[in-house]
Amino acid sequence: MPTPPRSARRAVELFVATFRNPQTRGQRRTYMEEFLLFLAGALATSERELLTSDLLDEEAVTVWLTAAQRGATRRRTGMQGPHTAASVSAMAARTTTINGFSRHFGRPLNLPVPQATLANRLSPSEAVRTLRLLSGHPPAKMFSATWQRTVAVLALAVATRCGIADLHPLRLEDLELKRRPARVRIGEEHFPLDTLTTTILGRWLETHADLTAQEKDGAPHGLQGGQVQELWVTTAPGRPRAGQPARRPGLPAARRTLESAHRTLMMEALGSPLLLEQFCSIDPDEQPAGDGTARVNRAAAR
Repeated sequence: MPTPPRSARRAVELFVATFRNPQTRGQRRTYMEEFLLFLAGALATSERELLTSDLLDEEAVTVWLTAAQRGATRRRTGMQGPHTAASVSAMAARTTTINGFSRHFGRPLNLPVPQATLANRLSPSEAVRTLRLLSGHPPAKMFSATWQRTVAVLALAVATRCGIADLHPLRLEDLELKRRPARVRIGEEHFPLDTLTTTILGRWLETHADLTAQEKDGAPHGLQGGQVQELWVTTAPGRPRAGQPARRPGLPAARRTLESAHRTLMMEALGSPLLLEQFCSIDPDEQPAGDGTARVNRAAAR
């Protein structure tokens, strides 16, 4: 096992670099950065002054996790306001992250990881009927292009029963809408797409092409150097940061952007915070033997 560096910042960088999967690496970085920022504030010091031993102090870790659970470290407003309590899944991810960090440097904390429960799933017919309802027109307070993208993500979730971790990395080449039957490639598998899903995706691809076009009305519009190949792109300008101008739409969309838009659509259109995984109905062939109560969904397992 590696010798812990003195600098907490350096230790975080070394730990994060051990993950090959970019999504896992991004999640671990997010929570370790959150811990660094929280601890620096609690100790009235700068992040550069923090030591690795500070991050391995169980009392400090407990204080951070407690604050995070009640929403004190939240950077985005939740459904119940700016200090919405963290979900069980988010707390499980934080705990797993700090357990991994401490184990990596030979001082395992072995904190108990909260166990998330799976949300009730819609039946296949309920999922399709709800998708059809949502695909009709955008809510009054939702930008049309954002609605089109969000419904497209939802349509793929319903058709494939795959969650956001599988759907976010998709690229344009993974869709074969002109093939009969149309299909999408996710990982090493191909999933057939019905007419409704194909129509929804075709609508989004037209908007995607407009958002990422290099010219619009004769003026420079998109990225220089070629079309954006990621399937999911931003639909509105980003926020100006550190004195830099706002980033234009049509850039690859972050996973959290897709998740936030999904929450907005659910609340604006249905008035209910349905999760994307709840649309990933369970195939009867995938239910485990026994009384059927211990359902495990493939989307949640990933």
